[in-house]
Amino acid sequence: MFKALSNLNVLEILRVGLAGLVFLLAVLAFWLIQREQQRSSNPRKGILHAIYTFMSVNLLAAVLVVVSGYLGSQPQRGVATNELGATTYLTDTLTYLVDLTKWTEQAHGPVEITRSDNIRKVSDTRDDYVIPYFTTGSSIRTKFLSYSSQPEFVSDEQPGFAGKHYLYKVPIGDQPAGFTELVSTMFIFSTGFENPAKEWWQASVAYPSKTVSVVIRFPDSKLCKKIAAFRILGIRGDKQPIKNSPPLISNEGAIVTWVGLNIEGNSRIEFDWDW
Repeated sequence: MFKALSNLNVLEILRVGLAGLVFLLAVLAFWLIQREQQRSSNPRKGILHAIYTFMSVNLLAAVLVVVSGYLGSQPQRGVATNELGATTYLTDTLTYLVDLTKWTEQAHGPVEITRSDNIRKVSDTRDDYVIPYFTTGSSIRTKFLSYSSQPEFVSDEQPGFAGKHYLYKVPIGDQPAGFTELVSTMFIFSTGFENPAKEWWQASVAYPSKTVSVVIRFPDSKLCKKIAAFRILGIRGDKQPIKNSPPLISNEGAIVTWVGLNIEGNSRIEFDWDW
């Protein structure tokens, strides 16, 4: 089984988008179960519980694929795909995995956020694909997971704005119109999530995006009690509550999922939760 996994062309599968990611997660879940069954002693309850949780996340992700595919074929109340106004880049799928499971109340972190952008260049612009980042904590570190041209993550001073600011750059400005790229990066927030009662996090949608999906995992000791999502246009825009597609809490607060369709560029999706 492991040999079969090693022969998979992971990058090509991920190019399919969210469906490809769900497929890989399902294969991994099957492999984990098989490994546990091969043990000479009885299966470990803790490991089985972790596998069941992982499978639940996979099931939720599969549901998201079906729902987004169905809704994508229906007339939308918001901005239609061909009216997103993309002038340089269009993000076909933008996915986030926000992993809070390593967070502790003493350290205020770490929080690992994996972002995957399925990018399509729609013009002959020479500008790279650039995403602003910031943290109220001490720093952000990166691990570049998959790419054809390695991204950059550089400091970006912003006088008058609180926190530390960065620019996440995918260097594809020299590519022709029609070029596509799948890039995945993990961002590690060392601190910044300081409030043990209420917290928030924002997903940056710098370019028009056809599908944005978010999965948030909470620590076993700090499950999500309630959560709300808001849309923010521009840098200083007002928070507008998202009512037609609220985030969903599952596994008794261990997991939150959210999917949005046809999101305008230069916007952010904010999640405010109690835990």
